Amino acid sequence: MEGKEQLIFTFYCPKVPKVKGYRKYQRPTLPTNQHPSASMPPQRLQQHVDQTHTYIRMFCGSLCGFSLLMLICVSPLNWVQFLVISNGLELYAGLWISCNHELCWSHTPKPPYYLQYSRAFFLISVLTILVALGWLFRSCLPRRGRMTPNLDLKVSMLSFISASCLLLCLILFLAQVHWHSRDAMESALLWTYHINWGSDFLYMFAGIISFLNHITSRSPPLDQNVTAVPIDKSRLGIGPVTTVSPAEDAGSGSQTESTSEKEKKLSSTEL
Repeated sequence: MEGKEQLIFTFYCPKVPKVKGYRKYQRPTLPTNQHPSASMPPQRLQQHVDQTHTYIRMFCGSLCGFSLLMLICVSPLNWVQFLVISNGLELYAGLWISCNHELCWSHTPKPPYYLQYSRAFFLISVLTILVALGWLFRSCLPRRGRMTPNLDLKVSMLSFISASCLLLCLILFLAQVHWHSRDAMESALLWTYHINWGSDFLYMFAGIISFLNHITSRSPPLDQNVTAVPIDKSRLGIGPVTTVSPAEDAGSGSQTESTSEKEKKLSSTEL
C-alpha cells in the first residue's frame, strides 16, 4: 500500500460568464431552415428555378437585341471626320459611306482592303447575333416541341463570336482611317463609332451571363423520392462524431462491467 504511487487527477474547469437575475434564459437550440422555400413542394420549387432561367434568357436576349438595334441605327451614319491640312476642308465618311473625294476612300476595293474586311466582320457579327436572338425568341414561345439542347451554351458562344467579329470590324476600320489620314489629313472619330464599342461590351456581357446560366442549369432536378438522411454532428463542432453499432456497444458494455468487477476484487484482496 505504501509503496504504490499515488495518482493525482486534475480537472480543468474554465470560467464561464454567468447571467445573474435573467430568468428568461433559454437553452440554445440548433439553427433551423426557416426560409419559405424549405416547406415548398419540390415540383413548385423546380418550377421557380425554371422560371428564373427563362427570365435570365430573356434578359440576355434584351441586351443582344438592344445592341443590334444600336448597330443598325449607327451603321449608315458617318463614323469619322477628316480635316484636310492644306485648305481646312472637312470630310465625313463611315463604314458604308464614302466622302466622294480623291483623298478619301471609295467603294472600289483597294489594298490593303481594311475597309472590305471590316464590312465582312460587321455582317458576320450581325448574322450570328440574329441566330442567337432567333433561338431565344423560340424558347420563350409556348412549348410546342422540344427546346434546343444546351441553349444557354450556344447563345453564349454566338454572343462571344459576334462580339469578337465586331471588335475586329472596329479595329480594321480604325486601321483604314489611319491609312488614309497619315499624309494630308487629320482624323477624328465621331460618337457613332464609339457607340459600337458599347454594343460590343453588351455582347460580351450577355455571353457571360448566358454561360453562367448554363452552368447553374446543369444541376440535377429536384426529386420527390429522394429522402434526406440525418447526419450526426458535434454540437460544438469539435472533434468527429463516432458511430457505434449495437453489437459493438454491447461488447464495450460487457468489457466495462468486467473491468469494474476486477477492480472491486483487487480492492477487496488488498484490504
